[in-house]
This record gives sequence, structure tokens and C-alpha cells, in this order.
Amino acid sequence: MIVAWIGMLVNTGCLYLFKGLWHIPIIPASVMAIEVAIIHNFIGFRLWAWKDRLHRPSFLKHMVVFNVATGAVDVIGNVSVLWVLATFAGVHYLIANLLGMIVPPFIKFWLNDKLIFREQKYGHSQ
Repeated sequence: MIVAWIGMLVNTGCLYLFKGLWHIPIIPASVMAIEVAIIHNFIGFRLWAWKDRLHRPSFLKHMVVFNVATGAVDVIGNVSVLWVLATFAGVHYLIANLLGMIVPPFIKFWLNDKLIFREQKYGHSQ
């Protein structure tokens, strides 16, 4: 979870950069911030958190699978909550972003542990 927590900081920092400093509209700014955090998290998970898992696909193929799975969770969970709270409830976009990041990490941890970085038994192919 340390990698994911740092990824949340990466996401928030990038969102501030894209929306707060560069004035990119909130939805594309959020999606871009999520993508930077996804790349950060994938590298951290592959090189550190789940480095002991066997029979992983190639780096690029693995990153695409990770990106699609976790990106879908983030877009549905994080971006939706961020947009609704910031647009309709008047919540500051950085606070709305943090609130949108509460549930998705638990879903993504399960996806990563059970599917994307699943442990392979010897003799089984992927």
C-alpha cells in the first residue's frame, strides 16, 4: 500500500499542476494525473511490492494490462466522485480528488494481488 499511497500524492500533485497551474479543465486534468500515478504505481509494484511473483508477462504487455484494469477503476471511481463533488457540490477540486481516492485503492489492490500480479504455481502457464 506504500506504493499506492505515494501514487495518491503523485496524482494530487499532478492534478494541482494540470488544473491549478496550467488551467486544464478538470476531467482531462484528472485523467492525466491518474495516468501519471498509474505509471508510477506500476513501476513501484513490479519492481518492489510484487517483485517476487513468478512468470510475469513482458514489461510493456504487463503495463498495458495494469493500465487498463486500474485505469478503469480510477476513471469510474475517482473521476466520477471528483467531477460530481467539484461541479455540483462546490467542493474544492483537490479535496474532491482525495475523497474520490478513498475506495478505488482497495479495489485495485485486490485486482493487482489476484489478477495482475497473481502468484503462479510452478508447472502452470499464464
